[in-house]
Amino acid sequence: MGAADGAPDDGASFSVAEHAGWTVVTVSGELDIATAGTLDEHLSAAIGADGPPRVVVDVTRMTFCDSSGLNVLIRASKRIAAMRGRFVLVRPTDRVRNVLRVTGLERVFDIRDELPEPG
Repeated sequence: MGAADGAPDDGASFSVAEHAGWTVVTVSGELDIATAGTLDEHLSAAIGADGPPRVVVDVTRMTFCDSSGLNVLIRASKRIAAMRGRFVLVRPTDRVRNVLRVTGLERVFDIRDELPEPG
């Protein structure tokens, strides 16, 4: 898989789906300076939908996240909050959860073990 089919060359990939009224953006692989822009594009498209956005970022398969990736998540969360929407991170690995804890973002983001219920 490479840049031509929507996935960065380093193996990171992103998918977008709808689930129970939520836009679910799934991140696989490394979220870093090389891949953060692609995630930003997906999140911007999800935020641009009609009504208050309801966005889940599923990080079950995210293996690494640097400051560039965190910055994309923070900006998306703030934009969604300003629109009275909801932003949720689901299923962070221990490694990713540790990054969120060390940076203080564990207290900022709504982090869940399962996809949110409809409503």
